[in-house]
Amino acid sequence: MKRTLIAAVLALGIHAIILGAECNWYKPIFIDRPIPRVMTMTLASWQPRKPAVKIQDIPSKTPVRFKTPPKMLKEQITKPMPLKPDTASRPLSTASVAETVDNYKPAPETRLTDPETSKPIDRGNQDQSASPFVQEAKPLYQTNPAPEYPRMARRRGYQGNVVLEVLVSRNGNVSDLKVSTSSGYPILDQAAINSVKKWTFVPGMRGNENVEMWVRVPIRFELE
Repeated sequence: MKRTLIAAVLALGIHAIILGAECNWYKPIFIDRPIPRVMTMTLASWQPRKPAVKIQDIPSKTPVRFKTPPKMLKEQITKPMPLKPDTASRPLSTASVAETVDNYKPAPETRLTDPETSKPIDRGNQDQSASPFVQEAKPLYQTNPAPEYPRMARRRGYQGNVVLEVLVSRNGNVSDLKVSTSSGYPILDQAAINSVKKWTFVPGMRGNENVEMWVRVPIRFELE
C-alpha cells in the first residue's frame, strides 16, 4: 500500500509540474489594430447652366395693316339666244321604239302599266324619208296572258316594275326583246321575259305597209 501511495503522489507531482510548465509557455499575444475611419460621400448629377434669356422690349401699339382683297370681277351673264322653233318635222323611221298607250289590268297581282304619251326613238339604221302616216305597234292585251307572279317572289315580298323593249315583226310576233329597266329582282325580270316573248302584237305600219318596230312594254308586279 505504501508503495502504491508513493507512486500515486509522484505521478500527481509530475503532472502538476508539466501542467505548470505548459501554462507558462502558452501566453496569448494581443495585436493592436487601428480603428477604421468611416467616410461618407454624396453623389450629385451635373446640370449644365441655362443660358440667360434676354427679354426684348415689346414695342408700343402699332397699327396693323391688312391687305385689301382684290375686287371680285363680276361675271358677265350672257342671255341665251331664243331658239327658233323647227318648222319642218323630222322624218319618221320604219324601226322605232314606241311605248304602248292602252290601259290594261290583266290580273290583280300582275299589272301592265302604260305611259300617257309615247315618242318613237330613231334607231339610226332605217330610211330617213318622210312618211305620211306611222302607226305604232301595240300588244293585244285581251288575248295575251298576264305574266305569272313567281311563288318565291310572293313569299319573299318582291315587288317592282319591269320595262321591256320588244321588237315586233311585220306579222305581229316577237322577234327580239330585252330588259330596258329592271325591277331590281332577276326573278321578276325573267318572269316578264318568259311571258312577253309569247305575246302577239298589232304590227306597226308606215303608210299602208307593215314594218318592224321596237315598242316598250311596262309590267308591274305588285302584291295586294
